[in-house]
Amino acid sequence: MRTAFAPVVLLGVSVLAHAQQPKDPAPRYGVAARVKQYPQTTPRAALKLALDRIDAGDYAYFVAHVLDPKFVDDVVIDRGRGFEAALERELAQRRDLQITNPDKVPLTDRVPLDPKEFRALATVKARERGYKQLLKEIEDKLKEDPQTIKDMRKLARDGTFAEAEPTASVAHESVKGRTLYFRKIGDRWFIENKQEEK
Repeated sequence: MRTAFAPVVLLGVSVLAHAQQPKDPAPRYGVAARVKQYPQTTPRAALKLALDRIDAGDYAYFVAHVLDPKFVDDVVIDRGRGFEAALERELAQRRDLQITNPDKVPLTDRVPLDPKEFRALATVKARERGYKQLLKEIEDKLKEDPQTIKDMRKLARDGTFAEAEPTASVAHESVKGRTLYFRKIGDRWFIENKQEEK
């Protein structure tokens, strides 16, 4: 009887362990999250991941999954507004072309005729461009200011982390004015876009 019970217990433990594996969250801005490969279980891990992705030139992952998602979303919406009028004109031209020449526009590329759907598509496309603009701004800033990366490395290596969930910070006595702040969302830590404690 004990031998029959043991496999059931082992099976139960195996199922429980499998259920506790971290599940990758939904992609953001077309960038898939890789939680198992890039854990952000501590502020230090999030900072090391940021440096790893920047070093690899993977600004898309850095922006989509390491920076504070609310900050990124707010900036993308703001930048996207600047593209909406031009995109609406561009989509209206494509819509007119598909109305007059339906055979020339594949079904997958058709612009919606419904005004609400048309506006929603323009908003999505504008935010895609807003995201690309934000990526370029961050990449340019980090390339133009290599001291920022040097400071981040020093903070990751020798900084003093202060953690009070759901927030944290890291500072170093020789890195003046460059305290980094973090915010925990779910099981992951993200870098906040702020320079000093409010």
